[in-house]
Amino acid sequence: MRRPPPTNLAQIRHPGPVNSTRRPFALCSAKRIDLQIPAGEPLLDKLGEWAERENFSSAVLDLSGVKLKSFEYVMPDCAIDDRHVAWYSDTQNCRSATIREGVAILGWRDGRWFTHAHAYWPHNNANHLGHLLPHTLVAEDTSRITGWGLSSASFVAKEDPETEFTLYRTVQNTGAKTDTANALITTLAPFEDLTASIADLAKQLDTETYEVLGLGSLAGAAFIDGKPMTGLISEILLQPGAVGRRDGDVKIPIRCVDLDGGLHSGYVLEGGAPTLVTCELLLVSTS
Repeated sequence: MRRPPPTNLAQIRHPGPVNSTRRPFALCSAKRIDLQIPAGEPLLDKLGEWAERENFSSAVLDLSGVKLKSFEYVMPDCAIDDRHVAWYSDTQNCRSATIREGVAILGWRDGRWFTHAHAYWPHNNANHLGHLLPHTLVAEDTSRITGWGLSSASFVAKEDPETEFTLYRTVQNTGAKTDTANALITTLAPFEDLTASIADLAKQLDTETYEVLGLGSLAGAAFIDGKPMTGLISEILLQPGAVGRRDGDVKIPIRCVDLDGGLHSGYVLEGGAPTLVTCELLLVSTS
């Protein structure tokens, strides 16, 4: 039996000790990439093979336009126990779809390649947004994937004591040279504001402008250009065009699905988008 959903932020209590580092990051080198995935091939396997050939330690990828065979996904849901603040829905199936917007973070789990992916797609005359189960993803047609290959730092799945979830954590690779880094990766802690965190973290980069990619979960969201998402359990992805400037001007368009399957999108209002569990982000210099 699932717990009732929280109705305000004060009701959201993670079970473990609060991590003192709320905006952990690792500096890295990011290289813009463009690759082809053959039809009929498992996406995770081909991405892992590609990353190894190119000597990338992780990657953040744009899945927009990728056509998938039948795949499985889950959506945000209430907790199934008395410890976690949220959980996933029962597994759902989609009988082939072309991803309109999607973000996949290629990293490591239990010593193997793993990917965390959120996507938005049309199916049966309706739009959907969910967390794609990586082992079910197979390209139906030869697919082009763009994004950034990363060196010097990695996303590595580890147990997070605060949330009691297995989450990507940022790891600075042993012996990495970061004096010429053009990017950073971060995994925000609960309640950290999305846009304020991005603006603060960007100070670590020697750049006038930067691009942001990523995904995560928010405890509600207020938008500059639309109605707020009032549900406090959600999954999100950053849409193309998320950018910032050294002067603190940050424009972050996101797409979200809430607990009831409601879809929301728009530019996030600073101070109006607290992280629920984590947000996994890449900031890349564009100047």
